[in-house]
Amino acid sequence: MKLSTVFAASVLISSSLFSHFSYAEGRSIEYGKMNQYRDMATNQAKSQYFSSLFKLKINNPDIQQSDVKVWLEQEGKVLAEATFDEEGNIGLPILSQADADKTLLHSNYSKDDVGIAITMSLKPIESKELKYSEVFLLLDDVNNFAEQMAGGFSMFVPSMDEIKFTFDAPSTISVKDSKGKTKTYKTDDEFVIEIPKKKRWMQSDTWLQFSALPTRYEPIN
Repeated sequence: MKLSTVFAASVLISSSLFSHFSYAEGRSIEYGKMNQYRDMATNQAKSQYFSSLFKLKINNPDIQQSDVKVWLEQEGKVLAEATFDEEGNIGLPILSQADADKTLLHSNYSKDDVGIAITMSLKPIESKELKYSEVFLLLDDVNNFAEQMAGGFSMFVPSMDEIKFTFDAPSTISVKDSKGKTKTYKTDDEFVIEIPKKKRWMQSDTWLQFSALPTRYEPIN
């Protein structure tokens, strides 16, 4: 069973476990949980390859992004108005959790027209030689984020313990441990290499050497 999630990045994964937060016209949603997820993914993540996106989803083709207004409000006072980039990524502050729990998120459109999604993304691998622990640390962040998003159903979320690398041609990844021992993985018929997370590699000076940069990579269980 693969992690059901949507990863968004230039390198990436397409599958789906991320919650969408919607609101009805003239109403709002509590900002506490959303703030908690964003804080965890943005400020508590350990891996340099893990990040999160706070994204606007427009479901009505008659609505332009410039028509959409999203803002935070606490006790009738506007705390912040959202900004949007060209890709629909939303700019809003991450609050202290105590403040977030007293804050409402508003929009000027109904849930059928506009929604908001929090998703994970993986940053591209841009070097052919990387420390093993720096890459595989992202599995801790992915598992933590998935469990937080699943809430009470976290026991049913599979733990990710491998990374699948996909290439556009036959390639290799060599794992060189602190004792100089090298294990080389070769692509299969689909140009894929799957490498497990191993405690001894995480705790030692182990390196990954790529013959070519992967076109994408993703955590699997």
